[in-house]
Amino acid sequence: MNEPFSYDVEGAIFIRFAMVGRPVLNGLAAKGQRRRRDPYSATLFARDIVQSLRRQIGFRRQGEPVDDAAVEEFLATVIWDIPVEDFVVLVGIDATRRDAVKRVISKRLAERLTAEFEIFPAPAFYHGHTGTGPLGPRK
Repeated sequence: MNEPFSYDVEGAIFIRFAMVGRPVLNGLAAKGQRRRRDPYSATLFARDIVQSLRRQIGFRRQGEPVDDAAVEEFLATVIWDIPVEDFVVLVGIDATRRDAVKRVISKRLAERLTAEFEIFPAPAFYHGHTGTGPLGPRK
């Protein structure tokens, strides 16, 4: 009955690479209009990842729930620490290298996230076990 909870954090982060806007990746690769790395791009990408993950899971640190802002700040720092060369490959033409780097970065982010926070099931919109839906119980 009480099976251990498992969630594919790495896979969810990998999917976010496909969904995040090109300007965000360009900002991390120093390939945007200013030709410099943009720290706000790391914040935007972290926010996108956390919002996506929070649809299904929650985060705890030492048994206490952690708000999304703390997770976003931690993740933005981890994203910013990734070498610019990896992000340059992400905005490049070669899809094989792009996917390989996406997989490596996704794994690295997932490992850091799960090392820092405990992950637990916390759907953002819970209908209950009866399937009552958002409008309340059926009559």
